[in-house]
Amino acid sequence: MGIVVYWLEADGPDWRPACEFFAGHELTQALACAEAQRRQGHGHVSISTELADHVGRPGVAAVEGGKTPDGEAYEWSKAGRAGKVRRGR
Repeated sequence: MGIVVYWLEADGPDWRPACEFFAGHELTQALACAEAQRRQGHGHVSISTELADHVGRPGVAAVEGGKTPDGEAYEWSKAGRAGKVRRGR
């Protein structure tokens, strides 16, 4: 299974689940489908993927010596993004 777009459709006063399936290489089409469902007023629109060629968890699992496991430089830090602490407010 590649990508699934889920949403809830109004069925009178109730909601019923709906979904559409996409191949792993059809991310652009899945995103367009999700946007179309939101524009139509459907609720809880979400995308779920289980791509077979994806290895490991998303994001950086380890940083040693300023490098990711594949050797790329990694300099992001939360402290650098947060800005200075504001006092006296």
